[in-house]
Amino acid sequence: MRCAVSLTFALTALLLATPFAANAAAAKCDRLIATGGANNPPFLWRDPQNPKRLVGANADLLKQITDSLGLKLELLYTGNAEKALEEVRSGRVDLLADAVIDVQQLAYLDFIHPPIAELQTSAWVRNEPGFLYSSRDELAGHSGTYVATTRFGSELRTYADKHLRLRTAPSLAEAVQGLLAGKSDYVLHERYNVIAQAGRQGWLDKIQRLEPPVSRRGMHFAVAHDSACNGPWLRGQLAIKMTELRAAGVPQQLLVDNLERWKQQPASTSNSQR
Repeated sequence: MRCAVSLTFALTALLLATPFAANAAAAKCDRLIATGGANNPPFLWRDPQNPKRLVGANADLLKQITDSLGLKLELLYTGNAEKALEEVRSGRVDLLADAVIDVQQLAYLDFIHPPIAELQTSAWVRNEPGFLYSSRDELAGHSGTYVATTRFGSELRTYADKHLRLRTAPSLAEAVQGLLAGKSDYVLHERYNVIAQAGRQGWLDKIQRLEPPVSRRGMHFAVAHDSACNGPWLRGQLAIKMTELRAAGVPQQLLVDNLERWKQQPASTSNSQR
């Protein structure tokens, strides 16, 4: 009888303790440190008032989520996209604010669904008639350019290696200038980043985007496996908040707001973002 009573007591204590343990695990993380690529307006770029931090549509969206969860947020500049990914992979930073799903990255990142936005890698050509286009297969035989730091998905990389004639440019500005000078037939680049940067430079009336896009990928928040904050509670709450905000159209509105924000930023500042 004593044994049965002891077992009952132990089970009762365990059941009572479980919620507190879960809450304690969630409570130990009251601050999220995040990072991302630093030269990707309107999604992320360095704050001209404080270059150690990042601003942009993704920053605003993540701030709304962490505020609603009672978490403090630090969105830090850690270098280019590759350096930002390494900081999160190592666990030194909790969250990547502009992750795109890659099979290899699943080994060290938990991707939050739904995505923040759909990234559309498109072919941009001179704003003149004569470029016949119905699919990316039409690009074969033409010379293209892409920015050296572009992160193509594995599917697009394989397709490009087999079917496209591409060379790299150090920056989008140089890629577009080469296009306008007739040194290439098209530029491969993400839709919203071209709208931000080409719009800032006054190029949008000189180039046009071909439809359909060459590739589409989701951009996500992703939590590092080695982050002390990574747990079921945080991942679940991030997914719930993202679902609610997507349904309300908030990420799209933040993109529009931050396109205008970038446009209004002084040219000397925006040109220095690296």
